[in-house]
Amino acid sequence: MLTEQLGPTHMLIDCRDCAALVDSREIATHIVPTDPTDVIGCPELWTFAICPRCGKPILAVQFDFGEGFEADSPVRRFPPPDRRLGSAVPGPIREAFSEGVSCFKAKAYTACAVMCRKTLEGLCAEHGAKERTLALSLKKLRDANVIESRLFEWAEELRQLGNEAAHGVEVQTGRDDASDILEFTEAMAEYVFTNRDRFTRFKARRVKAPAK
Repeated sequence: MLTEQLGPTHMLIDCRDCAALVDSREIATHIVPTDPTDVIGCPELWTFAICPRCGKPILAVQFDFGEGFEADSPVRRFPPPDRRLGSAVPGPIREAFSEGVSCFKAKAYTACAVMCRKTLEGLCAEHGAKERTLALSLKKLRDANVIESRLFEWAEELRQLGNEAAHGVEVQTGRDDASDILEFTEAMAEYVFTNRDRFTRFKARRVKAPAK
């Protein structure tokens, strides 16, 4: 059960949407006591708060390791930690995407769009599509059924935004566009390298498996 706070209480926590440390306004807290059967567990303090800048919700947790909850810094659990690609994605592509995330946190939104475009280029190259332009490489992936028509549509929008950011000096990418670009780039990379490739390996393994 949530325990309502009677007065205005605040918590310093990083807001992912604002990409900044904010003095959030606590709405409610809930303490999870130690399970008597868990010899290594400790009490948990969960806090539901609101960012004063963007108004988005934040859920954080602190642990009492014997010195009280105040001795432990709150860790944000929702929204999830900074976006990062899974280990199934090749290192150079993960690094390009990570740099895009860093650009977003630094409010360099145009640079963020450029790095996401670079992530797409790496995705194409890793799957054998090294055409003269990114547009042709994406079409090759679509024709080879590496990406579906909807993902191709996403990729085309990302490519165009990346082109504008990279080649149009007068073009400035806004925060909302940069956030969407990151999200769609992450979804594409995870689909292609994690879900699709894993399913491909699964089918190949099934073909090789002896009949029962």
